[in-house]
Amino acid sequence: MAFDANPMARALGAELRAADLRAGTVTLAFAPDPLFIQGTGVLQGGAVTAMLDFAMAFATLAALPVGGSCATVNLNTAFLRPAPQGRYLAVGEVERRGRQLAFTHARLLREDDGQTVATATSTLALVQPDS
Repeated sequence: MAFDANPMARALGAELRAADLRAGTVTLAFAPDPLFIQGTGVLQGGAVTAMLDFAMAFATLAALPVGGSCATVNLNTAFLRPAPQGRYLAVGEVERRGRQLAFTHARLLREDDGQTVATATSTLALVQPDS
């Protein structure tokens, strides 16, 4: 999974850490650019949500046929605690996948202590290569 073509992924310092296609899970590491830090010293909520969205989308993409794609239809984020500047892991998992939709969830953890800072659920539309 290459992130080079995606400016947001580059700005968030995204890299693939692990993928289990059978389980439908992906773990991504992030080192967000300081431009995402608010005046209070924590990551802006949109950046936190973007990291979770990437994890859920890539968990979905990993199980699709070559050329398949997906688009987020609905995304709900719960912010559990402040997210200071640092390195993060986002673990995304496909709960259920049908012909047209995938239902996913993810959690964002601080890499240094494993504390969960946010969770999310998402529904993604599946775009097949021939569509």
